[in-house]
Amino acid sequence: MIELTSAPTTKIEIISAAISMVGKQQTVNTIDGGGALAIDAEKLYDTLVSAELGSNRWRFAQAFQQISIITTLNPTFDGWLYECQIPADCIMVQYLYPNIQYIVFGDKILTKSNQTFTLIYSRNVPVSKWPPPFCLYIVYHLASMLGISVTNSDRMLARISQGMQMWESRALFADAQSSVTLPFRHNPYVDVRYRYKTRGY
Repeated sequence: MIELTSAPTTKIEIISAAISMVGKQQTVNTIDGGGALAIDAEKLYDTLVSAELGSNRWRFAQAFQQISIITTLNPTFDGWLYECQIPADCIMVQYLYPNIQYIVFGDKILTKSNQTFTLIYSRNVPVSKWPPPFCLYIVYHLASMLGISVTNSDRMLARISQGMQMWESRALFADAQSSVTLPFRHNPYVDVRYRYKTRGY
């Protein structure tokens, strides 16, 4: 098992590093040139990246778009009155601004208001835009998926799993540092305690 000294910057480099990590000492310059393992790795890679970017609110993968084409829902149901189309590159809706009631329904967003809003969402971004900790996390994650079918070494799989968990933690931490911590705008628990506090406490 190799130890990475720097973060990959391309899809090919990630696949090559993952293949090397599971004990296959080969350099992959193209997917076809890497043989069946590289082809399988590419299929896993595309699914893995889309699933990961669509399951966590990674700030580096955020995009926003103002939604102004809002049409009346016909027929209306469950109190939802309007609908709008989700952008084609959206893989996860994060939130709407201003904060209005909504639900995601297939490839549409349903609302109870026809006011214009800004949609903040996750989308696929090129590897060159990934933070280094996230790159290394994907390498280890891909290696763990490949390792199940190409190695019988439980020790190697355990080391890869340990590295994957470490880099996931670092990637999440680094991503969280890209935004300042904002105070609560509304905290009913604190408001109630303050309003009804006993003198001297």
